[in-house]
Formats: sequence, C-alpha cells, structure tokens
Amino acid sequence: MITSNYLVHDCETGGLDPTVNPITQYACIVLDGKTLKELDRFETFVKPYGDLTIDDMALKKTMVTMSDIKNGVNVKSFVETAKDLWTQYQGKSKYKDARRLISVGHNITFDHGFLEYAFLFCKAGTIFDLLHDSFIDTLPLTKLAFGVNGDEKITLSDAVRYSKLKITDAHGAMNDVEANADYFRWIMKKLRSKRGEAAVEREVKERVKGSEFFEFKCGGKNPK
Repeated sequence: MITSNYLVHDCETGGLDPTVNPITQYACIVLDGKTLKELDRFETFVKPYGDLTIDDMALKKTMVTMSDIKNGVNVKSFVETAKDLWTQYQGKSKYKDARRLISVGHNITFDHGFLEYAFLFCKAGTIFDLLHDSFIDTLPLTKLAFGVNGDEKITLSDAVRYSKLKITDAHGAMNDVEANADYFRWIMKKLRSKRGEAAVEREVKERVKGSEFFEFKCGGKNPK
C-alpha cells in the first residue's frame, strides 16, 4: 500500500438502500500517497437507472434537485469515467495491492455499497479491482479521536468542527469531499508528526510492563 494514492470520495443518493435507490451525485479528489497533494478531481450528477427510486426526503437532505439529476450523465457513462480516472492514478508497482487506490470517506462503506451496485449494474466488474480492500473511514477515526463521552455527534461537519477546519454546504458531494480531504490531511499530519512520534515513544518507555505491571502483594508481602 505504500505506493498507493488516496481516493477521497462521496456519493449523494436517492435513499439508503443501493438495491432500491440510485446514486444521484458523485464527487472525488485523488491525493498523492506521499505528499497528499491533489492530483485530480471529478464530480457529476447521475441520471436514475434501472427501476431504482428517489425518495423526497433524500432530496431534501442532500440538497440535490430533480433538475440537477436529469441534467446528469447516464450511469454507464458515470461508471466508465470513474473507472478511467481510478485506473489513471493506480500506483506504480508490480504488485496489485500496492497499485490500487486507497478509498477514503466518512462512513465510506455506505458509498462502497452504492458504487458496487452501479458497477455491477453496468457489468463493469467490482470496484475493488481498482480500490484497495483496506480503506480509511474517517467516521471511526473521529470516534476514536473525539468520542470521549460517547454521546458526541460524528457527522463530517462535526468532525471538521472538532478539528477546527471549515466546511460549507454540507451534503453537497464535492463540498463534503473537499472538507474530508482537508480533514484526512489533518489526521495524516498528526500521524506523521515527528513530535507525535516522540510523544508515543516516551509514553511506551514510561509504561509499566511485564512483571512490574502484574506484580501484586498478599498480606503486605510479595509472593514467592
């Protein structure tokens, strides 16, 4: 995976079930695996496909209109363009696992389900031919970083707010992707920070280990 680039992406959908509701909008930003600089981006609205339906509540939540959707591309064109883009930015390695893009998103398994259905609908194979089986979901990362009390909100907007970044028009696909790309960079900067490494190393050295940790006394005396 060390040579892989990152694909930060998001789907707006016509509901919650990929077998019932279609993708209505898709956006992505490709980031360089080492520098995290933007390499490319793509966004589009997608026309309804198959017999899938679009719920009115989904339109209100995502702020996508039927006019936007009708002016989008057909699903076959969307899938072909996505495949071409994802193929273009595969890593340079003789090993497939090290070439595939690493998928990044907030609750990204939700998006994977809709993308996989669209690819299978178009007989275009599986998304995991081009995306790594391992992925980065910023939702559980937010839980780990900020879920101290257990009742914190964990939407992307909340995650961005916790990290003191900015987001506008939450639920617009590209706006969400841009915000999550910045949030992902913020996370990676923390993980790659030398100062952070030093703190972890110091904590590991200071941590009680082995027999010291399990040492106990009975009746005020150490057991023999």
